[in-house]
Amino acid sequence: MRSRSFWELDGEDDPLVDRIAAGIGRTPARLLAYLLLRAEREAEPATTVHLQAGTRVNRTTISETVARLESRELVERTAVRERDSDGGRPRTAWRPTDGVEETIENTYRSHAEALLERADTRREPDPSGPRGRVRDVEAESSSSVGLVLNWRPNALHVPIYAAIAAGWYGAFDVDVRIDHREGSRRALERVISGPADLAVVGAGTVVRARAAGEPIVPVAVCYQRAMTVLYTVRDAFGEPLERIDQFEGKRIGMPPDSETRLLGRLFLSQTGFDDDSRIVDTNGEERNALLDGDADVVTGSFADPTRLERQGRTVDALALTDHFPIYGPTIVARERTLEDRPTALAGALAGTTGGWAEARRDPGPAAERIAAASDDPPDRIGRTFERAASTFGESDAVRERGWGWHRPDMWERLRTALEQGALLRGEA
Repeated sequence: MRSRSFWELDGEDDPLVDRIAAGIGRTPARLLAYLLLRAEREAEPATTVHLQAGTRVNRTTISETVARLESRELVERTAVRERDSDGGRPRTAWRPTDGVEETIENTYRSHAEALLERADTRREPDPSGPRGRVRDVEAESSSSVGLVLNWRPNALHVPIYAAIAAGWYGAFDVDVRIDHREGSRRALERVISGPADLAVVGAGTVVRARAAGEPIVPVAVCYQRAMTVLYTVRDAFGEPLERIDQFEGKRIGMPPDSETRLLGRLFLSQTGFDDDSRIVDTNGEERNALLDGDADVVTGSFADPTRLERQGRTVDALALTDHFPIYGPTIVARERTLEDRPTALAGALAGTTGGWAEARRDPGPAAERIAAASDDPPDRIGRTFERAASTFGESDAVRERGWGWHRPDMWERLRTALEQGALLRGEA
């Protein structure tokens, strides 16, 4: 019996897999990383047997996955005759079409195109007939893309600043100009009125805007789960906050006209305590309302309780998406921009995909940039991002397709929940 040896991926190869996975998903990234690394070591392309042994992926998944890689022109199909063959038909084999860095760029570029194609499916039907995205690059007069953040620069924006720090936007020939507004609605208005091409907006605000007939579409989900929490301090609440029935009869502080208020109201409507709780307007000072005794519980982002903990307070919090899954901050565009500027938008999305991978590897450079415009030190910004990414950034969709991926059923579920809670239209 002849023995055969096969080279296989190990833990030292994980950084490369992680970089690729941001633009295509985990399993395709393992196969593509294997092909790239094998090409550096061996002249012969890899057969299904090599891929099975090298990645521990089964034959059926390999067949489906290499088809995806071929469709994106990341690998090419060839044939090879095994050394110990009896002269039969050559085996199908694959090799990468480019080197490591070129392949990573191509992965992010094709992923951005896939995100834009997915955004097309979210557009409202045009009664005048079907429309297609304009792909005439000559129609695009500028490579500058305006991106509005939904708050002052903070840890949740690390991937965007990582893309800037690492030169990822430049790699795709776009100049992304950052602006910010106070809250999702104000950021969205910049896209609707025209000055901005893209905006980071809470998912609830996205659904309400679309229900109101605004011509905007989600193009990438920055975080797969909303980060809104309801929290309190132990000495104000009087007991540990552990169950949703403890909200009955409580004063709940929420900032008016905000994503956190919308999601807080949605959460209460799902629990049945909406009529038994009193909403208190906090005007953006949730912690003060809590400490001053004006509210028993307040809404906020997942990182807000840590600010009180650093002051020595005992804080209890319940995450809304532990009870009802909702997408987190989402990048949106106008439908017209999607048609008129596909090349520039694709470059911005490809660059942000690279920024996500860069931030997961090392958030430090981006944190330094954000710290220069905020009150938080770089190490705290980096830790907060890492917590947000690991807790709220992963999902089956991301593992299967890459950063930013979203699914129609999740949007429809949120729309239905808002409608059932009488929150889809009007005041939140």
